[in-house]
Amino acid sequence: MSDKAKTVSPPYATFSSFINFINKLRDATVPSRIDPSVFGSVSGSLAYSIIAALKSLKLISDAGLPTQEFIALVNASDKERPAIWRPIMERTYPSLLSSDIDLTNITAGHFDEHLRNEFNVQGSTVDKVALFFIAGAKLANIPLSGLLLSRKPVATSNAAKKSAKQRKREVPDDGDDVGADPQPLPLVQKALEYQLIDLMSEPDIDEEVKQSIWQLVQYLTARKAKRDRSGG
Repeated sequence: MSDKAKTVSPPYATFSSFINFINKLRDATVPSRIDPSVFGSVSGSLAYSIIAALKSLKLISDAGLPTQEFIALVNASDKERPAIWRPIMERTYPSLLSSDIDLTNITAGHFDEHLRNEFNVQGSTVDKVALFFIAGAKLANIPLSGLLLSRKPVATSNAAKKSAKQRKREVPDDGDDVGADPQPLPLVQKALEYQLIDLMSEPDIDEEVKQSIWQLVQYLTARKAKRDRSGG
């Protein structure tokens, strides 16, 4: 696996919210720039996650300027959209939509492993990226295996496993480990930009701080894009 592929930040927004936003623009108009002000009263974290998805899909520039492809996607009818959407998926997920992987028989475990290795995502971010891809594949009429379509969230199952391990540590084994300090569980770290976007959803963060965090997210995204282009 190349380091170049790992610099890509895949979309992780809620797909239904993503499509609802596009439909809202279809009913109105595509603004000259996509920024948080066009989202109205929705939460800041939701707005930022959709903006990040649009950048990841290369539908808007780093400055938020819509591409002609994005305008075509917005203005297309529901019947026309799959034909426009599929090339976007193929461009965004080349490692998944290639001859090396058969999505018609892939297991959920194999799929999640690919996301971790290819995109360097962990924990609940794997679930978010997976859900966006699966919903996007359905819109593009890309066949998926039943095992992938019935995929269960990994973050929830991992948390359950950790709780079980913790409970087991509380029960001594034949007295050998009485008084021993339990070993700390390894922490799964999200990529920094995902942590920052989660931070923006905190209720006690004012708008000025949110804007500062968003500028940092944009910087990190642009730096990753630069590394991707240079092959670093």
